Amino acid sequence: MHGVALGQFIGFDQDADDPTLRGWGIADVLRGRLTRLGVPVLGGLPAGHGPHPPTIPLGTQATIDTAAGTLTVQPAVT
Repeated sequence: MHGVALGQFIGFDQDADDPTLRGWGIADVLRGRLTRLGVPVLGGLPAGHGPHPPTIPLGTQATIDTAAGTLTVQPAVT
């Protein structure tokens, strides 16, 4: 199965307060577009370009649990 995991979008929080955007932030726009893929979409993970981001290996198996709001990533090397 496939899914999409989104990190934090530091510096775009103020967009949600912009009256011309009617409360829509970048995460809302991405979620709206990505749900059309028919796969789980999990956003707001503490990853990306913020302070002290975790290292998330590429090309490994992972499990997205949207109900719990978690992304569990298997080790890249065993």
